[in-house]
Amino acid sequence: MPVDWSPELTLNDELLDTQHVDLFRKLEAAAGAIDGPRETLDATLAAFADGLMAHLAEEERLMDEALYPERIRHKSAHELFVADFERMRTELRASGPTPLVGDWVRRRIPEWLRFHIRVNDQPLVAWLLRRRSQDGGRRRKDDGGRRLS
Repeated sequence: MPVDWSPELTLNDELLDTQHVDLFRKLEAAAGAIDGPRETLDATLAAFADGLMAHLAEEERLMDEALYPERIRHKSAHELFVADFERMRTELRASGPTPLVGDWVRRRIPEWLRFHIRVNDQPLVAWLLRRRSQDGGRRRKDDGGRRLS
């Protein structure tokens, strides 16, 4: 299965969709760097990690603001994935771009992202849309101009 993003992952939330596409682009760059210089792989994985952490923090902010009822389970999925991702990076630091690292970057991380979008993010966005329609699209004063659920 390719590393790239596909249209069926669209959630119709501009911010989250943009971040998801960006994560897949960064992951594609890392996958392309597996067989290249170690410094390039390290840099592309660091860029992916930075984007991932920013994205997960944004999702968690949205869940907290909306009082999303599944936020604890959703955050747990984030924590488990980040812990696994860090184990892969430890493997990379210790042993270089091993076949295990290559499998992570080319298969496991993209599979996790796809699964997470479908299983965790789709229900979150549905909840946010329902909340927005219930409050008539009103904005809170402290939301920086962005609609909250």
